[in-house]
Amino acid sequence: MAKVSNRQRALWMVLITSLAAPFFAGLTTVAVALIGQLFGMDILSVGTSSLGESGLMAFAWSAVPATIASIGLIPYVLENGTYDWLHAAIAGVIAFGVSTLIAPIGAGPAMPLFAFLAGLLAVGMREMLIRGGILKA
Repeated sequence: MAKVSNRQRALWMVLITSLAAPFFAGLTTVAVALIGQLFGMDILSVGTSSLGESGLMAFAWSAVPATIASIGLIPYVLENGTYDWLHAAIAGVIAFGVSTLIAPIGAGPAMPLFAFLAGLLAVGMREMLIRGGILKA
């Protein structure tokens, strides 16, 4: 079996995170909006947009922040071949903050909840990368 270098790990981590994290962000957006509609709460204001359009917009607008956050994790991957769950959570929350600056969402008081969900999503991405053999355990 060929030895995987930390440079290769860093490259694949950025590429996969740049696509998979926005995908999961879109799914989360649709799930939260759907739950809000089912229970008659305006958790996430999607306006006149359909749920699919809201999910697609979340995917599109979170790609750049996800890429920036994963680039911020490169030094840890180059040095250790991985990064801690806390680094992942912080990168996820920062990426969420950047994405709300790029495309503000109407979530009002639920913003801390969404920041927390973004941190959990980033921790889940880290676990997915470890189980996929991209990052070291």
